[in-house]
Amino acid sequence: MLSREKKNHALKALTLERMGKPEEALAVCLDAKGLLFSQNDIPIDDLTLSTLQIVFQRLDRLDLATSCYELACVKYPNNLEIVMGLFNCYVREYSFVKQQQTAIKMYKIVGEERFLLWAVCSIQLQVFCSSGGEKLLSLAEALLKKHIASHSLHEPEALVIYISVLEQQAKYRDALEVLSGDLGSLIGIEADKLRIQGRLLARACDYAAAADIFQKVLQSCPDDWDTFLHYLGCLLEEDMNWPSPKSTDQICSSNYVDSQSCKGAQLMEQVFEERISSAMSFVEKLQREVHTDSVRCPYLAPIEIERQCRLKGTTDSGKLLAALLDYFYRFGHLSSFTSDVEMFLHSLTDNEKADILEKFEKSSECPLASPLKTLGRDITLLKVRELFGVNLTLPVIELENAAIRMVDVYCENLPLSRDLDPQENMYGEELLSMASSALVLLFWRTRDLGYLLEAILVVEFGLTIRK
Repeated sequence: MLSREKKNHALKALTLERMGKPEEALAVCLDAKGLLFSQNDIPIDDLTLSTLQIVFQRLDRLDLATSCYELACVKYPNNLEIVMGLFNCYVREYSFVKQQQTAIKMYKIVGEERFLLWAVCSIQLQVFCSSGGEKLLSLAEALLKKHIASHSLHEPEALVIYISVLEQQAKYRDALEVLSGDLGSLIGIEADKLRIQGRLLARACDYAAAADIFQKVLQSCPDDWDTFLHYLGCLLEEDMNWPSPKSTDQICSSNYVDSQSCKGAQLMEQVFEERISSAMSFVEKLQREVHTDSVRCPYLAPIEIERQCRLKGTTDSGKLLAALLDYFYRFGHLSSFTSDVEMFLHSLTDNEKADILEKFEKSSECPLASPLKTLGRDITLLKVRELFGVNLTLPVIELENAAIRMVDVYCENLPLSRDLDPQENMYGEELLSMASSALVLLFWRTRDLGYLLEAILVVEFGLTIRK
């Protein structure tokens, strides 16, 4: 009878909370909690606990939800479902130490690998959020080694966590040995395994070996932009793309290079040209081997190479602009073009921006074979102009005409979207957003509410065509 009453109390509390009566819901919840733990002979079920937890969470009383599970665990210390509920409460409270202790308890109850990994991740969180975690990391490593000795590892995620624990302790060579051993077979995709290997070699300051590994990844995955950045960074021995662990004094980074473990900046000055030439040769090889128009990385790479040369002062700006223009020829019709090159465009001077914009506009005078590509290229030009702040300097009448032209181009190309599924975005929808933004800009410049009304009507027009 009491068991049914406590369930009714929990469901009533949930109902009251959903009805927007938080004070009444809290009062009923507290009654249910008191009833639940008032007598030792009353059984506690996970459903009632979960319901109370949901209500306490919605009422922003995580402490009360946690206390319910803590009391339940005292009564049923070996009930996995209840202990797991307590672990989730500690996760929501960011109680990393208690997370670790609870996960270890679950691991001892059933011996499952996942609970050990939860404990190790909790230890890593403690290290990330505090200082002096060397002993904790040693504990995590010892727990994993003991488990491996008795049960081995069975999931790729477990191996990744094991490697990350070694990596946090700057035990890169140990991590490489683990990766190349029997456990390395857990990572079934060779490219993923090589990426980890390259990262470990780079952290160990073995840049030459890391660059060779990243080359192999790019040969199998030529569109992996992050890997190219790592490859180029290792080739130039100034890779800044690795997230730094807490113990940065043990990590060789681009901000500080240990002259005994890594080559210094003086050597970099001597071999910079040679290594840039090697990188460009490799990129040209990738371009020859790529047989699809969807792979962008080998053609974006020369822009980054020229940017590095420019930073080093070994090239003129013409080569960087030429690389940008070549990329526009190939991919100017893609919606991703502007985001691809945004960083490079921001690095240009005002004169260079005007120059490259003029070249983009001149190259777009000839229509492409596909009307869809022509539309995409026209949108890209408008995005670049917006990125350069051209609209901010246009006279009011010219900005008005630009907004009108955007809507006209959208209407002219509506037939291209005729066969699209109703759930798909229509081609050229960005034009309406840009036209609306231009009208809002006109409102701020003139304080004429008519422009604001027209901006709303443009968006409504688009929703009328395709909601």
